[in-house]
Amino acid sequence: MAVLTPAGRGAVAVARVWGPDALATVDAAFRPMRGKPLAETPPMRPRLGRLGAGLGDEVVVVILDGEPGGVEVQCHGGSAAIEMVLRALADGGARLVEPSAFLRAATPTETSAEAWEDLARARTLRAAEILLEQAQGALDREVESIANGGPDSTSRLDALIDRGRVGVRLVEGWRVVIAGRPNAGKSRLLNALAGYERAIVAPTPGTTRDAVTARTAFDGWPVELVDTAGVRLAEDVVERSGVERALRERARADLTLLVLDRSRPLEPGDEASPGPSTLIVASKADLPAAWDPAEVSGATASLVVSAETGEGLEALGTAIARALAPEPPPPGAGVPFRRGQVDRLIRMRASLGP
Repeated sequence: MAVLTPAGRGAVAVARVWGPDALATVDAAFRPMRGKPLAETPPMRPRLGRLGAGLGDEVVVVILDGEPGGVEVQCHGGSAAIEMVLRALADGGARLVEPSAFLRAATPTETSAEAWEDLARARTLRAAEILLEQAQGALDREVESIANGGPDSTSRLDALIDRGRVGVRLVEGWRVVIAGRPNAGKSRLLNALAGYERAIVAPTPGTTRDAVTARTAFDGWPVELVDTAGVRLAEDVVERSGVERALRERARADLTLLVLDRSRPLEPGDEASPGPSTLIVASKADLPAAWDPAEVSGATASLVVSAETGEGLEALGTAIARALAPEPPPPGAGVPFRRGQVDRLIRMRASLGP
């Protein structure tokens, strides 16, 4: 048996019992409110009764059709109620396993089971839609088609592997670091992009000492924003530690938003090329401009924004999405969504030769 609803308090919890003795096990523990025993109930007909020691918990029980079949028990979602029901079923011989064990029993392939697991953890509708397509066999069908051969097998496999760059981020998301000098407007930008007051905003330079994170999404792609300490030569040991942390965060970011205060003159080094995986953000557009974006980025366009008024934030969100996923998978396409799947496809590609 497995609990299929998320951990924690809820209105209703759902347990699934399957296997050869599932019906007998639940029937022995279930006390119907009225009528025949559970074993004499037609499939898919809900039965109201109680499960558990003493008075027990009021539950709804359904005998299921299809594979892997079994019995579904719906009880109250409090931890005490769930524990009471599970204990009663365990006393009858049921063994508690992780929900993934049920998914593997209920789905035709390992890939489909993994997709259902990840679908439960998806944080955006776009990620959920792609994972649902994989759960319904999109990736399995594409791999099978490529394995059957054809003149375009290698190019199709290359495209499939490339989609894995997006696929493996559908649950964990991308890491976007907001960097820049003290008082450039980084924390205010984080709050504006996240949609709530996550970071402390103050006029005092060096307010942010540690990395502050917020989860959000851009064009349906899950993202963790990271606000970091302003980078400068700091004498205070705590601020210096924050600066070192900021540099480490930037080194492991998927994308960096380099924030420059447009209302103050540029400082030495601001005109340098931003480098790969970096977007230049000219902040505080609501104040008089002290420099032109072309002075900094050259051929790379700067995004002029105001976290105070919201100017430019939509364009910045679009730019972030395009930088993270420049070629989104087409609808219905196979998408490898775990690193192990990508590794297997890479080995498959190597076996096909150049």
